[in-house]
Amino acid sequence: MNTLKTNLDYFNFCEKNPEPLLDDFYIFVEKDKNIHNYISNNKQIKDILITIKTLQHNRENPEIINKYFQKLLENLNRFSNNSEFSCFVNACDNVIYSLKLDTLKIIVNKYFQNRILNEAVPEEWVQALLDNNSSRKKGKCGELKLQNILIKQGFVMSESWQDFLQQDLSFIGFSSKNNLSVARQFLNINIATKKQNKSLDLAIKIKDKIFICEAKHLNTAGGGQDKQLSELIEITSLIEENKNIYFIAFLDGKYANEFFNQQNMQPKLKTQRSEVLENLTKYPNNYFLNTAGFKKLLEQQC
Repeated sequence: MNTLKTNLDYFNFCEKNPEPLLDDFYIFVEKDKNIHNYISNNKQIKDILITIKTLQHNRENPEIINKYFQKLLENLNRFSNNSEFSCFVNACDNVIYSLKLDTLKIIVNKYFQNRILNEAVPEEWVQALLDNNSSRKKGKCGELKLQNILIKQGFVMSESWQDFLQQDLSFIGFSSKNNLSVARQFLNINIATKKQNKSLDLAIKIKDKIFICEAKHLNTAGGGQDKQLSELIEITSLIEENKNIYFIAFLDGKYANEFFNQQNMQPKLKTQRSEVLENLTKYPNNYFLNTAGFKKLLEQQC
């Protein structure tokens, strides 16, 4: 199939062209550039904890011990959030950024009672904690990925809606400055999402057509992922009087393959897929795409 005519054609194309097993846009395998700052800070925390424990064991003056508790509090910073102690603080239903001195004292004593305290701060261990938190880096990766695809296709990134509308092939990212309210005014459209101030990702202009895009990267189902998929489904139900306005719900990641592949599909996902197909049938200007489908759409529209 060389020419895809309807949004359902594109949906079927996505089903036949799944996401890769690994996507470089979401892989962070380089060693953290601040690894030595994390190690140094973790070492300081351990040294202070060992000092406090020793002073308590020797029944030193409480005022002296309090000075070290205060010193510990002062050493809890952005390089402390990947340490054994910060993980324990999380286990105590707290975070290091909001700790007060009295709470810190209680948590430290619980730490002494329930954990082994030693001086070692292995680099590979600290990096492992950083790797475990790498998902936090993925927030804007989906949007950046689409921007990269657009630039390779010859699109120009615009800084303002005025500039966006003057180009044949352009795109603009939604932001606090270029938000939905401003977009509604410049494009004279409703974008009637349930949350009127909802933040979408991109607006793409191809000659006289404008595509409003929301992108999600999902690897598993459940919880927050279900909420994000529901937001994409809502995009496929939007409609505008202006027939040159189109909506794209973009989904990549491992979960995209589960969504497009009908084999062994869970009941809830089957229901969500049916809802998308129903919306696409009802609203021909809307698309539900993966990476291959998005590239194909640009290729055939340009």
